[in-house]
Amino acid sequence: MGRWMGPAASLLGAGWFFATAVISGVFIGVWADDKTGLEPTFTLIGIVLGLAVAGVGGYRMLLPLVRRLGENDSEQG
Repeated sequence: MGRWMGPAASLLGAGWFFATAVISGVFIGVWADDKTGLEPTFTLIGIVLGLAVAGVGGYRMLLPLVRRLGENDSEQG
């Protein structure tokens, strides 16, 4: 039962990171649009930056997990 808890916790943390990065980008973009009056511009920029941060950060978070799982597969096979 304990073997799956580490990877599950890593995936759960990555999911929260993805959601937080994208939602933060959207909220900051909407706030900047309200301040400047340039309606969709900063929201779109915020979405793109949020997705970029989520992609790079998620990759860096999940790379050790993928390596660990790959090592376990090569030891068993």
